[in-house]
Amino acid sequence: MATNSKSFLADKIIVCEDDPVLRSNISAVLELEGYHVYEASNGLEAKQLLIAKRVSLVVSDWAMPVMDGIELLKFVKSDPRLSHLPFIFLTAKTTIDDKLMALGLMADDYITKPFSLHELVFKCRNNIENRKQVIIANLVNNVESKFDSRDQKFLNQIKAFIDKNIANDELALSDFAAEFPMSISSIQKNIKRICGQSLFKLIIDMRLQKAKNMIEADAAPISEVLYHCGFNNHNHFTKKFKDKFGVLPSKLNKGEKSS
Repeated sequence: MATNSKSFLADKIIVCEDDPVLRSNISAVLELEGYHVYEASNGLEAKQLLIAKRVSLVVSDWAMPVMDGIELLKFVKSDPRLSHLPFIFLTAKTTIDDKLMALGLMADDYITKPFSLHELVFKCRNNIENRKQVIIANLVNNVESKFDSRDQKFLNQIKAFIDKNIANDELALSDFAAEFPMSISSIQKNIKRICGQSLFKLIIDMRLQKAKNMIEADAAPISEVLYHCGFNNHNHFTKKFKDKFGVLPSKLNKGEKSS
């Protein structure tokens, strides 16, 4: 298995490929991009890693001994703990029927050999970042998630705590440490790893979204909305609101809403 001395915050990728030279080359390139890579020579090894490790994406060959890529894909997409993971096929199978079979089984991407390592890096990055954006949107906009992962459960708990204290302008990091059975450092690291943003930024975004919703619903005057959402300075609130939504709160209240 490849190792990586980079930060705990690095996204983790499983590379499942029975050709040791190709597997090593792919892993080396991904690690240079800042990812932590776990290597597997067949689907069974990858399955065991998926059970034991928390990863962000799977890159897999199709034709492999012991367990092939199709069986691995079926395992990933049928397990509610894993089904949200992006799955990229990297295979010598080039027929349209093969590709349609894989996509029909919920593969997220399909790359045929020979391939460009640059293309693979871009597709890994895009799939991981797009999935993070889905998680952030679900969290901030209070949309029900279509998957139930450990990360999502953790984010839901953080979200509920922020919602409960959204009017508290003195909400501090120490309050999170007192609420959750982990250190504030661990909480911050997990939020950064999952969402790609700090806990502080997440709190601000949720406050601003709440304020936007209240203003659009004309629930209260703006001077009251900002205090309901944990802001104690009108100028600071206005600047943050304009930076995020591209419009002043007063303009939004008059119906001049951002697109």
